[in-house]
Order: sequence, then C-alpha cells, then structure tokens
Amino acid sequence: MKKIVFIGALCALSSYGFSQDDTLRSTQNFKEVQIQGEFKVGDIDSSSNLQNSIDHLLSTTPGITMIKRGNYALEPTIRGLNAGQINVTIDGMQMFGACTDRMDPISSYVEPTNLEKIKLNTTPNGDQSGSSIGGEIDFSLMKAKIGASKKISGKVGAGYQTNANNIQTLGTVQYSAKKWALLVNGIYRKADNYYAANRKEIRFSQFEKWNAGANLAVALNKNNKIYLDYIQDEGYDIGYPALTMDVGFAKAYISAFTHKYENKLNKFRSLETKLFFNYVNHTMDDTKRPEELVPMHMDMPGTSRTFGGFSKAKFLLSPKHILNVKLNAYQNDLHAEMTMYPDFGSEMFMLTIPDGVRRTAGINVSDTWFVNSKLKLTYGARAEVNASDITTEIGEQTLTSFYNGDAAQVRYSGNVFAQADYSFTRKVAVFGGVNYAQRPPSLQETYGFYLFNRVDNHDYIGNPDIMNETSINTNIGIELKYSKVAVTLKGFANYFSNYIIGMVLPSYSNMTIGADGVKQYTNIDNALLTGGELTLNWKPVDNITVNSVNSYSFGTDDQGGYLPYIPPFKSINSIQYNYKMWSVKVEHIGAMAQNNVSTERYGEGTTPAFNIMNFSVHKHFKLKKDKAIHAQFDIQNIFDTPYYEHLDVLKIQRQGINFVFKTTFVF
Repeated sequence: MKKIVFIGALCALSSYGFSQDDTLRSTQNFKEVQIQGEFKVGDIDSSSNLQNSIDHLLSTTPGITMIKRGNYALEPTIRGLNAGQINVTIDGMQMFGACTDRMDPISSYVEPTNLEKIKLNTTPNGDQSGSSIGGEIDFSLMKAKIGASKKISGKVGAGYQTNANNIQTLGTVQYSAKKWALLVNGIYRKADNYYAANRKEIRFSQFEKWNAGANLAVALNKNNKIYLDYIQDEGYDIGYPALTMDVGFAKAYISAFTHKYENKLNKFRSLETKLFFNYVNHTMDDTKRPEELVPMHMDMPGTSRTFGGFSKAKFLLSPKHILNVKLNAYQNDLHAEMTMYPDFGSEMFMLTIPDGVRRTAGINVSDTWFVNSKLKLTYGARAEVNASDITTEIGEQTLTSFYNGDAAQVRYSGNVFAQADYSFTRKVAVFGGVNYAQRPPSLQETYGFYLFNRVDNHDYIGNPDIMNETSINTNIGIELKYSKVAVTLKGFANYFSNYIIGMVLPSYSNMTIGADGVKQYTNIDNALLTGGELTLNWKPVDNITVNSVNSYSFGTDDQGGYLPYIPPFKSINSIQYNYKMWSVKVEHIGAMAQNNVSTERYGEGTTPAFNIMNFSVHKHFKLKKDKAIHAQFDIQNIFDTPYYEHLDVLKIQRQGINFVFKTTFVF
C-alpha cells in the first residue's frame, strides 16, 4: 500500500483528451484512446498500440475495469457498472453477445487493427446510442483516407510472448486514389495455456482467433462520401478456466453502409447516416475437458442478430449554439439453448434465452451553448421506446414455466443531462454536470431461463415484471495544464432507484450441477455508487515523462451492504525516458485490497492487494522513402509476483513473468 501511495503521489497520467469541435473551441465530452493513425516518424505509440490487445488498452483507461474469466475476451465495466447498465457499440452500431455466460463481450469481436480510436462516455449524455445508466464505450473503425500522400501504405507486424507460447501476426494495407480509397487489415493470434507465478499452469486458458476487416471510401463530391465496412472475427478452442465450460467457436460478421455529408461553411454542418447488420454465432463446449471434470456433457449454442440504422445531424444555429440531433432504430434477436446428455436416460433440451426479440427506436437532442470565451454549457435529452417479445411457440412455453403473464411488453426510457465547462485561464478549467437516466432490463434479465452465474454460483431466471433501473448522476472535476505538468481530477456520485439484482427463490431447484440455488432478477429500492479518477502527466525534463492513472469506486445497496463488481483503488504509474529513436519505460501497477464485499447477498469474496512491475524498451529505425521499423521488447511482471484482481472470476491468478517481442514494419 505504501508503494501505491508513494508512486501515485509522485506521478500520474493525463489521458483525458479534448476533441476539437469544428467551430469554436475544444470540448470535453469523452475520453479518447488513440489506437492507430497516420504514422509519423518518431511516433512510437501508434505502432505499439497496434500490437496491443483490446483488453490491455481498455484496462489502462481511467474508469474502466475488466472482468476476467480466462486469458481471452475480458469484459469491460465502467465505474463499477456492466452488462445491460452500459452501452458498448462498434462505430455507433448496436451489437449484443450471444453467450449466456457473458463469454463474448462486444470488445472481443474487434482488434486494434480495425480501429481508429476508442471513445468512452462515463455518464449518459447526448452522444449515446441507447438508454443506459452507466455510459458508453464506442469502438470507432478506421476509415480509408482518400487522396492520401502515398498511394499505397500500410503496416505489417509480428509478436511473440514466452508465457503461453503466444504468437501474433498482423497487417494493414491502404490504397488511396483521388476519388476513392480501400483499407484492409487482418490479425491472427494463438496461445497455449498460460503460467501464473512460480510456473503454475492455468489449465483451459488457451485460445486461437483471426480477424479481418475492410473499409471502402468513395468521394461522391467534395461534401459527400460513402463508406462500406465489413469485419469478420472468428475464435476457436477458447478456454475459460474460471467457468465450467469452454468455447468451441465464437464468430461475428459485422457490416455497415455509411453516407457522410460535411460542409463547414453552411449552418447545416454535417449529416451521417448508417445502416448496419451483425450476426454472432457462439457455442460453449466441454468436450476438451477431462471426463472427471464434466459431470454431464452439454451443448450450449447461441446466436444474436442485430440490424438497424441511425442518422445524426449537426446544425450551427448561431455563432454560440451548435445543435446535434440523432435518430436511431434497431432490432436484436437472441436465441440460446442447452442440450444435456446424461449417462442414463434421454437427452434433455431447454432454451436458456427463449427466442427473445427487442425493437428499439430513440431520438437524441443536445445543444452546445458557448456563453462566452470562458463558459460552455451542453444540455439535452434522449427518449427511447422498446418493444420486446418472444417469437416462437417453444419460447413461450419456456416462459410459462416461471411466468403466467403476456410475454410482449413495451417500455419507455431515456435521459436528460446538463454539463458545464468553465476555463479560468488557458491552464485551469473546471467542469461538472448532472443527469437523470433510465435503462430497460436486458432480454436476459427479462426472459432468461437458468443462466448460470459463476460469481455467486446460482442459476438465474428472468422477470418480465421487473421495472426500469434509474439513476441520478452528478460529476465534477478540475483540469490543470502547464508546460511541465497536466492534472485531471474527476469525482462522481450515482444514486440508483429500482437497482436490478438477483434474489434467491427458495422454492426453485437449480439446473446447473453444483449450483447453490436459483435467483430471479428483481429490483431493490436504491443503491449508491461514488468514486473518481486522478490522472497526471509530468515532464521534469524534456526526455523524461512520468505518468499515473488512479481510479476508485465505492458502492452500497439499500441494506447498507456493498455492491458487487466494484473494483478497489487501483494505480498505474510509469516513468519513460526518450532519447532519439529509443524509448525505455518502467511501469508499476498496484491495487489495494478489496474488503468491501457482500458475500451472503452477492457471493463475492475479498481480494488482497497486489503490486507488479513491468519494463519495456522501444527502438524506431527510420528507413528510406518514408519506411520504418518499430521494435519492442517487454518484460511483464518482472518479479513473477502471484496476483489476481478483484473482478477476476474465481480469483484465478494472472500471468507470471512474461517476455514479449514485437516488431512492426511501416511502409
């Protein structure tokens, strides 16, 4: 703990960026993580991020913590909120995982090679894609650049990690002409079981996957462009040591057509319209596990289909007002089933998500008012309607086993918000806001049938009578930017009504062998979640940069107990030295113990504190004709420290010492 406090007080990171609005001055609506961009000589970060995993990029972002079930597809949470409480989109497109055990978060179906940036909204606001109480993560896709300085450009790279015998190859290639451009990218990754500290093998942690994407951009004229996007992501033989089953395959097919109009000389500044379709096919598998660990063989496939579109416009109402309007609509169909094969007797079949469908339509309206040179106000609202139902007879029969009412239902939700940004000087600014938000229960929370939760070891069933979850959120912060140091301090408080949790049904018998019972989703009166983030960037001399990211959350329910999935205080700190084309970095990652848990109600256990150290060295080689090679060597968990984080299911230890080699050729 002393190490954490000392290093956290010494250094920090300032990752919070300001996105430049196209008219007057900078805005501060979301955090952006730059993933890939036009390569510049000496720009090490773009190539190193390209070789990182999505899980790593998210885990180092202030306010995001990852739920870990294996060495693949970690699930992001925002300030202690997850699943249906937050929105996760790809280029503004809704997409939903097909796994009932949440093995396939949306973040698992994209790679850094697909992306331009990751946008994080920590609170509901005017830019969100659906009703939520916890904000949104959007993975913005890389677009081909028309009229680029080089007709053909790209990157190819490879990486190897000694721990888990992890290999990676990737490539991106762009062809750019005056009127059109094409960008294609791909990546292949494969890993064996990884080893925790002291060479302890973590069985069933292997995975293999590939991802390919393409973007075609066509300029119709100087103001109008169209884009075609396609991503195919396929994973195979994916182990989940914290769960009772692994994954045979997880496949996603993502496609979109986009039209963009932009004219910075008109009051009608821009219009973007997108039509999209995505399909997820996922199957859980236990055939690779020893027979003594499988009390009964099961097949558990699931599918998710989502199609829809949105249109968003920006208007310059006056020199001081910018109006944003967004309309969106989509439909999501979920199907999940389970077939059990007992040693004696007939096969047993059941639907775990009984063919649920949800149709959603919504409108966002927000206004940005530049009151004067120092004060900016942003305010707006979203209204949304959801129509949910079960589409098959067998699905309705499944529902009648625990609910006698009508499956079809219509719900209304939305949010209102106001945000203020005030700049005392160019170096000192404060900001704060308030919002009221609602979110409908997910299809799993509404219609789910015996969904197993490994954390509290209970089967869950849905509840069509459950009420919308609501929240009142306030946030406040200050940002200091000087020549040598930049600091951002943010605090928040979230008061929930009708908070959704699972409550034990003593009269029901569990379906999962070894489960402790059955719970049903229901509402509790209220809950409170508070916390904040501190980031700092300090350059004591030109060649040295000291960074730190610090996050903390604290949550209680209506009985004064502690909320689940709340991470403890965590600090990520680094010191980096840059000299010519070399860069050397020492990094410390630490977290306090988490003793604020409710074992009886939510099944969580305590987690001890941990501290690990990492080291990396980067070298950039400049070649002729704007070509370059970027090489990187890392040592992760230098001291082979045994540790796990609080959101790691079953508290399975993370990787021990790991040597990482990466190289990227840029042309």
